Amino acid sequence: MLNKQKGVLAHVVKQLAVNMLKGLSISHISMPIKIFEAKSSIQRMCDLWTNAPNYLRRAADTTDPLERFKLVITFAMSSIYLCCGQNKPFNPLLGETLQGEFYDGSKYYCEHTSHHPPITNFLLEDVQGKYKMYGYYEIVGKLGATNLVSGLRGPNTIEFHDGTKIRFGFPSYKLGGTVYGDRTVEAIGS
Repeated sequence: MLNKQKGVLAHVVKQLAVNMLKGLSISHISMPIKIFEAKSSIQRMCDLWTNAPNYLRRAADTTDPLERFKLVITFAMSSIYLCCGQNKPFNPLLGETLQGEFYDGSKYYCEHTSHHPPITNFLLEDVQGKYKMYGYYEIVGKLGATNLVSGLRGPNTIEFHDGTKIRFGFPSYKLGGTVYGDRTVEAIGS
C-alpha cells in the first residue's frame, strides 16, 4: 500500500500550488492514476442507495409520519460507510450515464450533467411503485489553511405513493476547524 502512495504527496502539493496561482479550487487537482479505484464517482454515489429497497419500502408502508421520517433518516445514514475509502473514484465524462437495478428490481438512472463543478443527476424508482427518489449531487472539496471539507451538495427528494415528500442532504465532512453545514432534512408535506 505504501508503494502505491509513493510520490503522491509531492504531486498533490505541486498541483495545489499551480491551482492556487490560477485561482482554482482543490477539485481541479489532477491526481496520479495509481491512487484511483476501478469505479467512477457515479458508481460510488449509487452505493449510497444500497439500502433503499429495505428502508424506503418500509417507510412507504407505514402510515405514521414520525416512523416514516425515522426510516428515511436511517436509510440516509445506513450506507455512508460504503462510500468511505482511501482510493479516489474516477471522474465521469460529461454526459456519462449509469443505470442499474437492486436485488429487488428497483431501478436507478444517473447522468453526469456538469464537469466543473462535478454534478450528477439521478432517479431511483421502486419496482412496486411505492416511492421514487430524485435529485442531484455536486461533489465538493475545499482546502483551507487549517481544514479540508468534502461531501455531496444537492437535494435528495423522496416521493411516496401517498403524496408525501421528504427532502434531505448528506452531511459535509470537515477535517480541522469547525463544521459549518447547510444540510437539512425536511418534510415537504402530503
